[in-house]
Amino acid sequence: MRTMLAQRRAPGRPAILWLVALLLLGSVPRAGAGVPAGARRFAGSVVGRVTDVRTSLPLAGTTLQLQGTTLSATSGNDGRYRIANVPAGSYIVLARHIGYGGEQRSVTVRDGEEVTADFQLNASAFSLEEIVITGTPGGEQRRTLGNSVAVIDAPTELQRSAAPSLTTLLNARAPGAIITPGTGRIGAGPTIQIRGRSTLSLSSDPIVYIDGVRVNSASGQGINAAGSSSFGSQGSTSITNRLDDINPDDIESIEVIRGPAAATIYGTEAANGVIQIITKKGHSGITRWSVTTEQGETRFQNAANRIPTNYFKNAAGEVIAWNGYQQEVDSGRPFFHNGHTQSYNISVSGGQNALAYYVSGSFDDQKGIEPNNSGKSFSGRANLNATLSSHADLQTNLGYVRSSTHLGADNGVSPLFTSILGHILRNPTTRGFYLVPPEIPQRLYDNAVEINRFTGGATLNLHPTSWFTNRLVLGLDFTSDDSRALERFATPDLAPFLAPLGGASISGGRIGQTLRNNTFVTGDYSGTAKTKLTSSISSTSSLGANFVRKQLKTSFLSGFNFPAPDLETVSSTTLPQVPAQTLVVNTTLGVWGQQQFGWRDRLFLTGALRVDNNSAFGQDFKWVTYPKLSASWVVSEEPFFSSLRHSLNSVKLRAAYGQSGTQPDAFTALRTFVSAGRANGESGVSPGSVGNPNLKPERAKEIEAGFEAELFNRLNLDFSYFNKRTTDAIILQSTAPSSGFAGNQPVNIGETSNRGIELQAIFQALSGARVAWEIGGNIATNKDEVLDTGLIPFLGSTNVRSTKGYPINAYWSRRIVSADRDPTTNAVTNILCDGGPGNAPVACASAPEVFIATQTPKLTGAFTSSVTLWRRLTLYGLVDFKRGHSLYNANEQLRCGTLAEYCDAFYHPEKYETLFLAAITPASRSANIIAPFVQNASFFRLSEVSLSYQLPGQWLRRLGITSARLGVAGRNLHTWTKYRGLDPEARFGVTDQAITPPLQRLLVSLNFTF
Repeated sequence: MRTMLAQRRAPGRPAILWLVALLLLGSVPRAGAGVPAGARRFAGSVVGRVTDVRTSLPLAGTTLQLQGTTLSATSGNDGRYRIANVPAGSYIVLARHIGYGGEQRSVTVRDGEEVTADFQLNASAFSLEEIVITGTPGGEQRRTLGNSVAVIDAPTELQRSAAPSLTTLLNARAPGAIITPGTGRIGAGPTIQIRGRSTLSLSSDPIVYIDGVRVNSASGQGINAAGSSSFGSQGSTSITNRLDDINPDDIESIEVIRGPAAATIYGTEAANGVIQIITKKGHSGITRWSVTTEQGETRFQNAANRIPTNYFKNAAGEVIAWNGYQQEVDSGRPFFHNGHTQSYNISVSGGQNALAYYVSGSFDDQKGIEPNNSGKSFSGRANLNATLSSHADLQTNLGYVRSSTHLGADNGVSPLFTSILGHILRNPTTRGFYLVPPEIPQRLYDNAVEINRFTGGATLNLHPTSWFTNRLVLGLDFTSDDSRALERFATPDLAPFLAPLGGASISGGRIGQTLRNNTFVTGDYSGTAKTKLTSSISSTSSLGANFVRKQLKTSFLSGFNFPAPDLETVSSTTLPQVPAQTLVVNTTLGVWGQQQFGWRDRLFLTGALRVDNNSAFGQDFKWVTYPKLSASWVVSEEPFFSSLRHSLNSVKLRAAYGQSGTQPDAFTALRTFVSAGRANGESGVSPGSVGNPNLKPERAKEIEAGFEAELFNRLNLDFSYFNKRTTDAIILQSTAPSSGFAGNQPVNIGETSNRGIELQAIFQALSGARVAWEIGGNIATNKDEVLDTGLIPFLGSTNVRSTKGYPINAYWSRRIVSADRDPTTNAVTNILCDGGPGNAPVACASAPEVFIATQTPKLTGAFTSSVTLWRRLTLYGLVDFKRGHSLYNANEQLRCGTLAEYCDAFYHPEKYETLFLAAITPASRSANIIAPFVQNASFFRLSEVSLSYQLPGQWLRRLGITSARLGVAGRNLHTWTKYRGLDPEARFGVTDQAITPPLQRLLVSLNFTF
């Protein structure tokens, strides 16, 4: 057992937090104080319907609010809304919907009256009146922002895509956000990068908030961590992502900020971007129920042709082709079957007087394409909004998730792996499969994850005056994770097949179990004062402080040899191993201030400064500061622009500069010791890591510029250029043996850069009552480069490294540049490799590794099309793409390199290029030449197609149903690529070795409200 014996005091609480507390207490009004007499007479209501001005289709999910009050409502699927219990008086009703321009109506409410206010909203993907939460102190109109924020209308996109998880809903909808699924297994999660890679040693994951509460969004935890501790041969390479714990049906919108220029007020952990998830809220008015059910299947499309066919010569010299999957299908034993998925979701929302609510529950049951891959989950949410007085309101957000997932086994001895490396002539006792037949891993191996997760938060909004508002957010995110890598006791019918893996020594089975308790605590305060300095100049001043504490407790238990079948706990093994425990605590405390000046509500200048401390900093490094400066100009509202408004309806120019950071990993700054027993039995310690008392966070600096425009009332554009530089990048540098501490020391000596452009466009091609056609798309470029690694030549391994002047974590290899080929025998001789920049070709045995390709796509994007007929029938499609990157095709390398004789090129060399034949010769294989197997992974994918039909109201009213929608959707329907592996996005780290590719998904859904 290894125990950390060093710690660092968390940052202290500055006096500003006490001042904030006093301010909050002092600004809460006394019961009944400041409430107009009329406010106690709940008399009337405001009702109406919200539709699209072009198509007259109802707009569900539109927020209607009475300006200056907390009274609001949300339109239903029929577009209708009701704001009840409105005090008598005159009001302005504001209507806002993501993807549409805002609109307002003046109404006067009298005792007992019902006032109607209908809205017809204009489609405008980037409305300047839209309220954006992410990166701002409490929410600001888009017109004031000098940086880009991508906003995703979750209900609309979910209706179109039938996305099974939050990460699939996010995919291809925010330019610059690169979502890589990795594997198609049930329960596996993707990796997420925003604007590519920028760090040399730390995580590239963005940070995530739910309703202002920082949450655990870890990727890579779960089975892989448990399995790799002692069971590398069968541990699943399917990584999990805690983002997918969140039920997509509960999400109102997703906001993505893509760089330091927008993320300054999030400070030390925001250099990789921020994702803010806003869940659905209740609104005063009639009670609405919504019920959705989905049924579908998943399948490994065209498996027989995608799983490679191997070749081998029999005793007569004949070349025999063998495809393991096709053999099992022909024998009635297919090891992949179509999976089944079903989900049920019910929600209720409404409210009266001063309380509004949204409550939901969902159940998902998924079965994968293998018997040991499945998942079940239950999630529940309760969001309450309470008006405490005319000066205060409280929002609470409570979510719970319980899930159990069995991920099966990738790599190792999975059915894919054993078929890729098998042949019936070489392995007749296992029906041709390498080591074991498919039923062994499917029956004996179980990699499971059980999750219990609670996320809760409370937001108190205080506005003691019309010009001064306060917001306090307190939240907790707790995840209990039980991850288990299990090899079951082998029954007599299966035990003989284990001989190639160790026979009797492993037939008793084994288990590795990781128990994690992951806790995030959030405290966040912001106060904002708004005033008019002159008739033309406005001022918005904000101060804030936030506190995030992360604690991860981990225990690892393991054991060998179960005495009998059906025993699956560590305590039931006959050889339990010594357990290990760790505790990691990380604390961030930051204070910030922001000042914004506005001129005539169309020119805005904003400056901000954040000061941070983090417990992972070195003890001699205290506080770090992050500045921000931005400008926004709605140029289309200037008088000189009036002649262009008939074609350029709105144009906003923007620019921003900002900084944020990434803190070191916990404990890396500390000098640590590990427990070590003495020969005489006494306790003692030995040197662990040397640490670095001067270690500081990586600092990212970014310049961003762009524009947002609407043309001809049909075309919306959002364009950004960014240039990001990361300094003080952390690199592990070898320590001197004389220090007494072996290993590496983290130092801030690296530097990287990223730059690119992002463009999003939506075009209303047709907008008639009978036919409406919307075309959309986004595109983003990214180029990352290592600028400095200190005195270290390169970071990484032989084949994946970061080198000055080249992309981060790029592929490197010796590369064959010339060879001679006998035209008769096809024998390859005189093989030479690249000698490096400026050098002549040399013998491959002495050649250097050279740059081959980058892992990170240089170009990403998507195209969408949505056609609505007769206001009821909608056809939607999405094609996404990634270009300019490569993937290590380890499956082909194993067949054509390691095993050699399985490759078709050995038997039909005339079909292959000379350089490829040169790469698979014995000499080239021994020289570790992987360049021919690092292949172009560019692709276009038909990712989503859906058809939905809104049932006529006359069919439903007799049943008491307000609206109903029937939908059919498909995902991952076809891929266009030159990549020769299973799939260009099937990967674990840098390789695709025996990874289950993303699967095809077909789904039927029915939703109705009443």
